[in-house]
Amino acid sequence: MRVMCVGNEMSRPVSPGDHAFANGPVFSRVTTKAEAVAALSGPHGHSDQDADDLLAVWRQFDEGAVLGDGVKLGLGARLINLGPRENVVMDGACAIRGILRAEAGGTLRIGRFVYVGDGAIVSSRSSISIGESTLLAHGVQIFDNNSHPTATFERVIQFRRMLGDKRLAAPLNIDAAPVNIAPRCWIGLNSLVLKGVSIGEDTIVAAASVVSRSLEAGVVAAGNPAQVVRVLTAEERAMPAGA
Repeated sequence: MRVMCVGNEMSRPVSPGDHAFANGPVFSRVTTKAEAVAALSGPHGHSDQDADDLLAVWRQFDEGAVLGDGVKLGLGARLINLGPRENVVMDGACAIRGILRAEAGGTLRIGRFVYVGDGAIVSSRSSISIGESTLLAHGVQIFDNNSHPTATFERVIQFRRMLGDKRLAAPLNIDAAPVNIAPRCWIGLNSLVLKGVSIGEDTIVAAASVVSRSLEAGVVAAGNPAQVVRVLTAEERAMPAGA
């Protein structure tokens, strides 16, 4: 696994031990190199470069989001927020190992106790809300937008801009619609959640599913497009008092 480049930072390979399947850790806020070195000490054998990377990861999130207490970040976590800092809010006590992106007009709200796994991508152009205690497995992708215009010429313009062509200034029309994932959901490995979708409380999306239509609360859904395959029992949905 390689760390995604941000400027000249965080460009070297990450130890396989950082992956969650290898019990790779997530880290509380660090603001100095000494704090990063201390946080990384342990059985995983992280390098001095990892300390620099951990500092850079935390700098991205502190500068680009409003963070509650208890947020923890993996070395592979990334935040790209092209709007105001207040457009990305994490209520606290969550673990982020994937990539979060908010376009200039997009908002992202992540509740407490949310997990975002390795290789996951959450991309907001409109709004995405992820409820408390929801788990996003490795490789999950949540997009409230089409990423590219449907109009051919606009799509050509968009990519040429990515290559650095500044002459093409026409506006781009990229369809977007809010995504709302309720509390206590589990979105399985490599699943895709598309724009305009709502997922109800406690619902489980099976691995490699494509959620293109809204799902009710308390079900298991699977397939492309994802369809309900069974209803969770009352025992499966029960929460102990005070949890």
